[in-house]
Amino acid sequence: MKMTYIIIGIILAGGLVFCLTSCGNKSTASDKQSVVDQDTTIPKVHQTKENAFEGLRNMAFSATPEQLGLSLPTDKTIVYGIIMDWEMGGATASTVAYQTGDASLYLSSGSGVIGGGQHKNVNSAAKQFVNLAQTFLVKASKTKTKSLPLKDEVKFYFLTNEGIYVGKELMKNFENNSSSWLKLFEEGNIVLAELRKTSEE
Repeated sequence: MKMTYIIIGIILAGGLVFCLTSCGNKSTASDKQSVVDQDTTIPKVHQTKENAFEGLRNMAFSATPEQLGLSLPTDKTIVYGIIMDWEMGGATASTVAYQTGDASLYLSSGSGVIGGGQHKNVNSAAKQFVNLAQTFLVKASKTKTKSLPLKDEVKFYFLTNEGIYVGKELMKNFENNSSSWLKLFEEGNIVLAELRKTSEE
């Protein structure tokens, strides 16, 4: 899969940094970062003093519909966010997308892209990812844990108004196109690709 190798190359190259285009409500993460560029006309590039991966990922799981400004119906289960955790050779990439169009990428190496939803291309891709996730919810099971994927595994965490659901798949099944989760994985890769573009601007 072409997209798979593109994203793997991004992670291995380690060329991504935290691009905080919207960090107003991310004080926990920003407290650990030092500003490199104060020009507000371009995305702010920050370098973390310590690895903030776990804290940022936990914050993604704790986002509520109310915090996101969403008003969801109470008579059915609605996916308002999705977190795709991808294990690759001992490292993990967590792609986060919400119904609002906000999206971020957290890497266990300590780098990533935050606030990508400010960009129209990312916003659109994130919304499509979450909308598609709604159709995959029936394949997922409810969970109270948010463990990282095992070796060569991808996990999809569905944030809903009725709790968190999870689905998982082995990477080899995406590579040979046999997975029933393939479409969702591909949509997540589109979000990753769009986030990559913002980090290069």
